Amino acid sequence: MASVILQGFEIGVDNDTFHIPIILKWYQLPQFAHDAFVQSLRRYATPIFPFLSLFTNDRNLAAVLLAAQVLTRAATFFALWELLKSCGVVAGRRVLAMAVLVVASGVYGETAVGRDDLLVDSFTHTAVAQAAALLGVAWLVRGELLKAALAAGVAFDLNIFVGVWELAPLATASLIRLVRAPRTEIRPVVAAASGFTVLAAPWALWTLAAQGSARVDFDFRAYLIDLYPYHFFIGWAPWSSRISLACTALSGLVAAALLPRNGARAALALASFAAVFLGGALLDRVVAWRFLLDLHLLRVDGLIQWMSAALVAGGAASALAGGRLAPLPGAAVAIAGLAGGLWWAALGGVILCAVGTRAASGRHRPALLAMRVPGGEAAAASIVALAAVGLAVAAGRYHGPPPSPGPMETPSDAQLAGAAPRAPEWREVTDWARTTTPRRSTFLIPLTLDFTFAQRVSWVGLKEGAAAMWAPDTYDTWRSRSRAVGALRDAAAEMAYACGNHIDYVVLDRRPGHALAGAEALAHPVFVNRWFAAFAPCAAARA
Repeated sequence: MASVILQGFEIGVDNDTFHIPIILKWYQLPQFAHDAFVQSLRRYATPIFPFLSLFTNDRNLAAVLLAAQVLTRAATFFALWELLKSCGVVAGRRVLAMAVLVVASGVYGETAVGRDDLLVDSFTHTAVAQAAALLGVAWLVRGELLKAALAAGVAFDLNIFVGVWELAPLATASLIRLVRAPRTEIRPVVAAASGFTVLAAPWALWTLAAQGSARVDFDFRAYLIDLYPYHFFIGWAPWSSRISLACTALSGLVAAALLPRNGARAALALASFAAVFLGGALLDRVVAWRFLLDLHLLRVDGLIQWMSAALVAGGAASALAGGRLAPLPGAAVAIAGLAGGLWWAALGGVILCAVGTRAASGRHRPALLAMRVPGGEAAAASIVALAAVGLAVAAGRYHGPPPSPGPMETPSDAQLAGAAPRAPEWREVTDWARTTTPRRSTFLIPLTLDFTFAQRVSWVGLKEGAAAMWAPDTYDTWRSRSRAVGALRDAAAEMAYACGNHIDYVVLDRRPGHALAGAEALAHPVFVNRWFAAFAPCAAARA
């Protein structure tokens, strides 16, 4: 709960474009009976949102999503607690490590390369699946192969590509077991494989039947490059982000050596996720098959970052055992780097911590290295915690909601988004559309803005193009419409296009740099506020 309060919570942002219509069963409403995007959501591959739809309506939507967010956040931190426990981090040091993770900006927002969800300010099924995956890793590190496989099966059902990522450490651990003791380990490995299959196979078969896995009749790579290149192609990530990810993985691997127990298993699981990422970075250059590209392999950097954060926090906290002075500077730097989201600092800190720990445990160590912090382990932990919180506050990198624009500032798309936006003008448009216009009305809106709260058909939108990933048959309509609308250069052309396609309303963006000039000269708006104006294009043409 503290983490949710720290970050804030938003509704109607990002992928809520897909989630809210599923929860509210829009595909059953008459106004969406022929809307290709909304009807495609029947094939959206997760049971989370259909489950929420069983007890959610317009009135309690916000409360349900907030409760789901809090429960998901609690499940995530429980999985991290179990991972630290599996690595032998004792209860007192586990509390310190968890406190650091709650305030660590290194686990908030999206990853820098694959743009995977970490702790984000809206509810997503990916976050639920990753909580299950992290719990599976905790059990795998503990040596409980069957439980880990069952957790991977649950993650697969919640979000298929997260479950596929989880197969990498599972397969690696199973192979090592079979190589070491094939006769005794064959039964546990077969049981684990069977458990995963029983949980995952029904959902996999449904998804294949609903979405298909055949090649599509358009260039799927070009489509992804045009819409979401950062999720799929390493070339779109700047080198600074790639170096940061390398520091992230290396910091986790080094920190594993500081753990009291099962550090090698934890490092092996982390290395397995890193192998998936490297495979994705190579695969995107040679493969165009939709089924493989849809596995979002670069987004496994989310689990890499989660594991590394937990191992750094747990390793640094464990190095403070007995309040020894030698590892204290390294532990402080590592945890402060994690708190500030500075992975190069976290890596340097765990290296210093490892060196200090090794030097302090040597037979012929200098007397200085044998010294302990006055006040013992509690005092050492307090010093590290203060350093972490201080840097976290100074960095201010929690990826929280965008600030409200000043009275003379032009709001960004992010500031206009959501149920309680920082700038109210776009929500005024959607409220007007929902409460004033006929239900079967069709709207032509600015491509980059979301029309979810209007509960009206949008002719075309940028986010709606994502439907081609699970419903390729929607691609041609979306692409032709988005290109046609993107080519319109003035209000007269936009309203002529809308009238020609029997679109009932056009909403024009009046913000500087967005406005299509000349609308007021053509017709009187049916709705207007500071930044937007709506017109009835066919009525204007008749006038």
